[in-house]
Amino acid sequence: MKTCQIATVGENIEWILKGLLIFNANKLILISTSNPEFLKKIIDIKNRLIDPEFEFKPLEIEEIIIESENPFEFIKILKKIILENGRKGFQIEVNSTAGLTIWQTLSYFIAIQLREFVRNYFIINKQKGDAFSLPLLILNKTEQTFLDLLGEKTLNIEDLKTEYENFKKKEVSVGLISKYLTKLKEKKLIQESKVERFKFFRLTELGRIYNLNVII
Repeated sequence: MKTCQIATVGENIEWILKGLLIFNANKLILISTSNPEFLKKIIDIKNRLIDPEFEFKPLEIEEIIIESENPFEFIKILKKIILENGRKGFQIEVNSTAGLTIWQTLSYFIAIQLREFVRNYFIINKQKGDAFSLPLLILNKTEQTFLDLLGEKTLNIEDLKTEYENFKKKEVSVGLISKYLTKLKEKKLIQESKVERFKFFRLTELGRIYNLNVII
C-alpha cells in the first residue's frame, strides 16, 4: 500500500525526517508559510534527503507554500491535499510536530473529519524521538458515557446496565447496552473476556485515552 506523508514545516526539520524514517512514506508533501526561514528549511530537508547517508528516500516530494497565515486558507488547502491523494489510492499520514501551532491543532480535526483517507496522525516525541499516533475516532454521547462508567473497572453487562441506569436515572434494556458495547469493541476501545458463562468488559489502552476519568 502506497503512503503519502503530509508534514507542516517548522524550525526543526529533524521531526519531519524522523517521521519519514519511522513510517517510510512513498510521497512527502511539505506545507509551509512563505516565511523565508521556513522556506530555507524546505531546502535543508531536500538536501538531507539526497544525502546518500540518509536511510530512506520518498519517491516523490512536493511543497505547498501558503502565503497567508489565515487558518481558513490552511484548512482549505489541507483538505484538498488529503482528498486528492486519498482518491489516488494513497494512505494518508499527517505529521504535525512542527509548524504553526494553529496549523497543528487544525490538522488534527481535519484528519478526524477525513479519517476515511487518513490512516495515521502522529507527532514526534521531542525528548525520546519516537512517534505517538493520536486516535481518529468520534464518539457519541452514549458511547462516551459507557467508557467513563467503565473507568478502571472490569464489569459484566448486568453490572454495567446497573451503573448506566443509576447514572441516567432510568431503566434500559440489556439489548441496548449490548449494542453500544459492540460499537465500542469495533472501535477497539474496550475488550471482552469470558469467565464461565459471564462476559466481562474493560477499557483497552486506546479506550483509556478516550476515557474522561482515567489518568494515563
